[in-house]
Amino acid sequence: MDAWSAMVSWMEGKRDTTQVTQESHGRTISLLAKADDNLSASLMNVTDLEKSISAAGEKFIFMQKLRDFVSVICEFLQHKATLIEELEERMQKLHEARASVFLERRTADNDDEMMEVEAAVKAAMSVFSARGSSAAMVDAAKSAAAAALICLDDQANLPVKLDEFGRDINLQKRMDMEKRAKARQRRKARFDAKRLSSMEIDSSDQKIEGESSTDESDSEKSAAYQSNRDLLLRTAEEIFSDASEEYSQLAAVKERFETWKKEYFASYRDAYMSLSAPAIFSPYVRLELLKWDPLHEDADFFDMKWHSLLFNYGLSEDGSDLSPDDADTNLVPGLVEKIAIPILHHEIAHCWDMLSTQETKNAISATSLVINYVPVSSEALSELLVAIRTRLADAVDSIVVPTWNPLVLKAVPSAARVAAYRFGMSVRLMRNICLWKDILALPVLEKLVLDELLCGKVLPHVRSIASNVHDAVTRTERIVASLSGVWAGPSATSDRSRKLQPLVDFILSTGRTLEKRHVSGVTETETSGLARRLKKMLVELNDYDNARDMARTFHLKEAL
Repeated sequence: MDAWSAMVSWMEGKRDTTQVTQESHGRTISLLAKADDNLSASLMNVTDLEKSISAAGEKFIFMQKLRDFVSVICEFLQHKATLIEELEERMQKLHEARASVFLERRTADNDDEMMEVEAAVKAAMSVFSARGSSAAMVDAAKSAAAAALICLDDQANLPVKLDEFGRDINLQKRMDMEKRAKARQRRKARFDAKRLSSMEIDSSDQKIEGESSTDESDSEKSAAYQSNRDLLLRTAEEIFSDASEEYSQLAAVKERFETWKKEYFASYRDAYMSLSAPAIFSPYVRLELLKWDPLHEDADFFDMKWHSLLFNYGLSEDGSDLSPDDADTNLVPGLVEKIAIPILHHEIAHCWDMLSTQETKNAISATSLVINYVPVSSEALSELLVAIRTRLADAVDSIVVPTWNPLVLKAVPSAARVAAYRFGMSVRLMRNICLWKDILALPVLEKLVLDELLCGKVLPHVRSIASNVHDAVTRTERIVASLSGVWAGPSATSDRSRKLQPLVDFILSTGRTLEKRHVSGVTETETSGLARRLKKMLVELNDYDNARDMARTFHLKEAL
């Protein structure tokens, strides 16, 4: 029994020992596993530290190179800034000279013509005021007008005047006067031809002399201008030629800063690079925009190299858009506001010919282009719109439309041509102003077109020729056509303005005059043709009630 107890006790001891040994082994295995994990973690930390040290080294090297690059490019661009500004100034002066050459020529031509006509008109009116308006007095007025022209020609004939070198200093003036006189003769021939054709064909689509800008050479570039422009652009191409591509090419500079943003965005952000990027990129943009001629070409920024390079600046490789919080989203709009708008402003303020339809269309296209990039709160944009409004107001203020009565026009044949030409110019200006309908506010257009031009200058002219029903109808048609798209026609963008009532009243008055002539025996074919044109004008002005009344009065069967 004692032996059995001893055996049991021994066995229990062995079991306890085995259990303790197993537990110790388990703890040892666990410690080994933990030690292995710690070793792996330590190795990973060592690897991460090595990578971090390598990345820090790469970043340090990158930043050192970037610092040197930024330092060099800032100094480089600062050195080139004066040269770029000089090129910009010379290009501005070149554009101003191109514009002034034509403007001065047109002004001198108009002054010469008005001087001649006003002298003849004054002489004729003095006869009428003193002796009446009989047929004999008309002949006397014609003679007085002709004598006044002869006297004026004698006074204008500049004598030979030699300077100390024996050169005739009046030679160029005489040549210019002769050239302008020939231009007036050509215009007179066109006026006579168009007048005859308009008498034969009743067409509301036929433009009158002065209304079309095809008689002007504002779109022709002189050889001297083109040569100087080419020279400036070649000089611009050489501005950065003394530097390596990493500084002279916008693409390389852009890639350098994009790499910084992509690899080390926090550093890029903390350095406020988004605020500095426009200043670095702008010299390259300014050089390319030297080619931009917004009044003489319809160009889009999308077709320009600087825009294609910078439009996607800072975008990720997958092409996803920038975050709204990313300041680089304002890069291109900021460049448009700081560089493109001032260029356009200068062209509008100093080079724009408001009577040129093509220049006006190009100006509208360029203005619409920059509006797409900048907010309405932009100060530069506001100043541009003010300049546009001011130039248009100046054009309206400076235009003169004569209101000579029929007796004077009969006594002074050239007066009718001059009056018609000036009327055509005023209609052209009305049409050009209306082209701004999508940019300028309607009240601004109403003031310029209806208040100042239509009621102040154009209607007084057509009232003065109202006795000539054919001319009155033809010119009123051109007035209505010039208002198309804003106050006339199916595409009119605004409701009928009460300020159009004077025009409607004149159309109705012309209709009553035509009705009296019909009653007095004028052929129905002639009166119905003119009445049909008057009715069409009322329809264009959306005055259907008066159009129906006129159709009933003259028995016009066609629908409105």
